[in-house]
Amino acid sequence: MEIFRFNVLITILLFFSFTTAQQLSPPIHNYSSFNYKAASQNWDIALDEKGIIYAANNQGLLCFDGQRWELFPLASGSVIRSVLPHEGKVFTGSYREFGFWERDSKGEMCYTSLIPLLGDYELQSEEFWEIIAHKNAIYFRSFGAVYRYENDKIVPVQRVNVNQMEVFNDRLVVATGESGLVYLNASGEMEPLPNQEVIGNEVVRELIVHGDELLIGLSDGICLFDGMNMRKLVNNKLQQELQQYELNHVLSLSPTEIVIGTLKNGIIQFDQASGKISSYNRWDGLQNNTVLAMAQNKAKVWLGLDNGIDVVDVYSPFRFFTDESGELGSVYDLNFNGKDLYLASNTGVFRLFDDQMKLLEGAEGHSWNLEVEDGVMYSNHNNGTFKIVNDRFVPVDERTGSFQILKNGPGNFLIGNYTGIDLYNEATGEVRRLKGINFPVKQMLVENPSTLWATDAYEGIYRIGLASESDSITSVKKVNAGSAGGSQEAELYRVNNQIVAFTNGKWYHYNPFTQNLEVLKEWQEYEGKRLLGQDGEFFWFMDSDKNLLTITDFKEDKILVTAGMLNKRTVKKNERLIKLNDSIYYITLHDGFARLNLKELRQFRTREYLSSPMVQKMYDGSGYYDLSETPHIPSKNAREITILAGLPVSDAVGMEYELLGTNTPPVRGEVQEGKLQFQNLPYDEYELRLTAVGSQQKASVFSVFRFVVDPPWYLKDYMKFLYLLSLLMLVVLIYYVNKLKLQQHRRLLKIRYQKEHEEKMNKLEKEQLINEINMKRKELANTTMIAAKKNEVLMQIQGELNKDKTKFSNQYRLKHIMNKINNAVKNDDEWKVFETNFNELHEDFFRDLLSKYPKLSNRDLKLCAYLKMNLTSKEIAPLMGISVRGVEVHRYRLRKKINVDTSENLTNWLIANF
Repeated sequence: MEIFRFNVLITILLFFSFTTAQQLSPPIHNYSSFNYKAASQNWDIALDEKGIIYAANNQGLLCFDGQRWELFPLASGSVIRSVLPHEGKVFTGSYREFGFWERDSKGEMCYTSLIPLLGDYELQSEEFWEIIAHKNAIYFRSFGAVYRYENDKIVPVQRVNVNQMEVFNDRLVVATGESGLVYLNASGEMEPLPNQEVIGNEVVRELIVHGDELLIGLSDGICLFDGMNMRKLVNNKLQQELQQYELNHVLSLSPTEIVIGTLKNGIIQFDQASGKISSYNRWDGLQNNTVLAMAQNKAKVWLGLDNGIDVVDVYSPFRFFTDESGELGSVYDLNFNGKDLYLASNTGVFRLFDDQMKLLEGAEGHSWNLEVEDGVMYSNHNNGTFKIVNDRFVPVDERTGSFQILKNGPGNFLIGNYTGIDLYNEATGEVRRLKGINFPVKQMLVENPSTLWATDAYEGIYRIGLASESDSITSVKKVNAGSAGGSQEAELYRVNNQIVAFTNGKWYHYNPFTQNLEVLKEWQEYEGKRLLGQDGEFFWFMDSDKNLLTITDFKEDKILVTAGMLNKRTVKKNERLIKLNDSIYYITLHDGFARLNLKELRQFRTREYLSSPMVQKMYDGSGYYDLSETPHIPSKNAREITILAGLPVSDAVGMEYELLGTNTPPVRGEVQEGKLQFQNLPYDEYELRLTAVGSQQKASVFSVFRFVVDPPWYLKDYMKFLYLLSLLMLVVLIYYVNKLKLQQHRRLLKIRYQKEHEEKMNKLEKEQLINEINMKRKELANTTMIAAKKNEVLMQIQGELNKDKTKFSNQYRLKHIMNKINNAVKNDDEWKVFETNFNELHEDFFRDLLSKYPKLSNRDLKLCAYLKMNLTSKEIAPLMGISVRGVEVHRYRLRKKINVDTSENLTNWLIANF
């Protein structure tokens, strides 16, 4: 019973020792089932010629284009066991099913089953675990048979118990259960490999080509076949590892180096030349210790695990220590004391030795700093200042927490603490406060024996004068950085014998003449970046916001270390760099640290490989677009366009895009998770440029994808043609209308001209007529007046003769004269002349008057004519040969005949009505 308890105790101790044992591991990136949204188990994994990852998952085919995971399940829901990308197709095998996947023109993955090509051949209860390409054929292997797909035909090659197959020396090699390793030809004939006695009855787990040899993986060992002879790979340590953890898969990294995937302990990296063995399991960052599949892409090894998918960068210049227990916390500093490495974290100070981590006695709590002076390690701790003796914390001062301890002469130290600065004498152990400083001092820098620089943890930079004995302060002066008042997060450095300060995100140097900090123009490129260290040749700048580390010599050499290369684990704004030698540097991280080999990093830049970005799909609210031709997007669908872009696995750390339009300002940015969305793109011809971004520089070659946002229907080409046609028709119509208008205008002008001409001629004619009428009127009036005058004179003569007729002796003669006078007064010829002239002026007067008053006599007509001419009774009397009284009487009678009222002027009535 005691022996049993002892054995149990030893087992527990060994287990604890194993679980706490640590080693530096390469970068390992995990993809959990939560990330790729499928089942946990991945039975096979492979990469195509572009670098796209394909995994055979319990739920279907997984695809990873470097940005996004996609799952393509089989219609039957079967587990996919094997996968092989080959010449644009992805062949898969599952239970009683095998076929290939191929992307259509819209980027969708479509499956084609090859089972119908078997015809009447009946499949047994077979699962297809392996697929390889050989010559022009694809071979599918189950545990019971091998099938060949060639020229759109499926041929069963051999029904035999098969464990593995591989192409070696251009021949197909299969591992059978009964016949061992054999060559299998296309006709199904099998030829045993020579000298395979070394394998015995062991089951072959893996067949791969390794250099010029065929590597045969057994559960607990490895054999190599050169084409004639077979030998065992002899390495006792490797043999022990395989016997304990079981080989499942093998991957050839180089002719002398392999990676072995085990069933129980992750992967083993083995170098045949040196015999070096490195193991990486769950404690090093793998998600699971059971490796079901492996594939290689350049220096990266992809692992299909029993729980998730991992990628291991085995040749990375970085190695990581990670505390999976969570006990360590965030590391703020680390330092070596001899061969032992000590870590200062927010949980305490730990010693790392023989790959084991141990918390020092009394070191619990936040530790800021580790310094080694004269072989003694000091810790600036939240509880005070301590020195480490035999892995124990020995107090130096416990009154307050401290940030830094700085040697200032033999046996004398300055301690910057939470309340000021203390002097520490190592020989006597005395700790004495420097009076005059009552602020927390986070960092100190000695300019000379009488001058000390110090930074307030929150408010600024101070230049402190010390007495020659360094035991008292002579002056404390706050130094402003340029025009800035305060100095936030200030840090001090000595660079080429100059005092350099980093504060408020900018770099300054101290000018002793002005006694101020002035902008360091040579370092303006590194504004916002802290200086982690300098080693004479190189300066290390850290951009905490972007987690980007820049290593430069300020000449031509500039090396970038991205956040991804540091597993995105830096302690933001508290990063610390420790130099071990010319090549090895340490960087503090959350839950551990990174070791960087600068020489390997510089070599990595020369072999950095960047893949070509690609557009996988493009869609909008109405559906996906055909990528085999230039997509044309209707304007109404351009409100939101989504493009899925892939960046196959490479050394790229990101992808950037630039959208260029013919008439549209360029749009630039970073592609996030392989998805680009553009809103409200105006109609134009676009060129999308996708650029892979490397850790050191951008790719010189980028991929270009073109698409067109069509104009709206009213701006289509046919509409533009209609608009042009309409415009032409409008022009023609305007021309025609203008022509008609011109013609109409010309007609109107002609008519107007004619009318004006006629009016003018009529006016002239009228004026002429009026003139003629006036002249005739005058003539008529003159003639009438002459006639009237003549008759008046004759009547006066006749009157005079009548007065003296008794005096005439010859009465007969007198009577004869009187008759002549009467005849002259009543001459009808004069009336006819008058009537003719009157009718010329008043053409229808007599006719209208007679038509209305037909009973009028000639004398009535004469009187009417004279009245029409507006003659007075006195003027009418001589013309009619009667007296004025006779005219008045005649007028009265005429008024009666024509029924004109006495109140109305007869002359006016005649003028107005006739």
